[in-house]
Amino acid sequence: MDVVSNNKGQMSGVLLQKVDTGEESVLDVKGLFYGIGHTPNSQLLTGQVELDSAGYVLVQEGTAKTSVEGVFAAGDVQDPEWRQAVTAAGSGCIASLSVERYLVANDLLIEFHQPLKEEVKKEISDRDTVMGFDISLTKHKGQYSLRKLYHESPRLICVLYTAPTCGPCRTLKPILSKVIDEYDQNVHFVEIDIEEDPEIAEAAGIMGTPCVQFFKNKEMLRTVSGVKMKKEYREFIETNK
Repeated sequence: MDVVSNNKGQMSGVLLQKVDTGEESVLDVKGLFYGIGHTPNSQLLTGQVELDSAGYVLVQEGTAKTSVEGVFAAGDVQDPEWRQAVTAAGSGCIASLSVERYLVANDLLIEFHQPLKEEVKKEISDRDTVMGFDISLTKHKGQYSLRKLYHESPRLICVLYTAPTCGPCRTLKPILSKVIDEYDQNVHFVEIDIEEDPEIAEAAGIMGTPCVQFFKNKEMLRTVSGVKMKKEYREFIETNK
């Protein structure tokens, strides 16, 4: 079997071949669901929970309960009949609620409540000022700190440009923060909010966020736009620290 396309590169049919005669024909269709296989990968459960002859986990009808108390199954691994995304999602919901009820019934559920007032370690000052700037600290925020570090810091300077509405920025911040922590005495870090300090972003040629720039000895070494793997930031710092 193969897919047939029209002169626009769009799917127009499937090429079929009869098993007994080898005769080929084209079936006109405009869409195709491709199954990558339905063999359940349940080998690791053999001998631990009850399986059927095909390897599917046996559950009590209408539930997610397996042959072992406290063990629940969901998705295609326990569904030899329908095997659809929507039924898998539904069985996942049943299994998760079953787990919660089992834990409650057996007094095993541990609830975690967020404290009303949580003390958060302040790694970056809200706004460095003339009186509050401390070059011995690794992490800073705002244009005043950037200007001071640019002229005074002997370290590699990592500048992260962010914006309040930037989703990828929230992804990059913890990634970059962990890398900076690894090189605490070899690098200075400054976060610049381009809405609070638009003139700095404009002078640096920042067209979008998140964006990271590296400086050393008053020279801009590299600009990295978007979110990259932690390894890429680490390797650059290691080379230029």
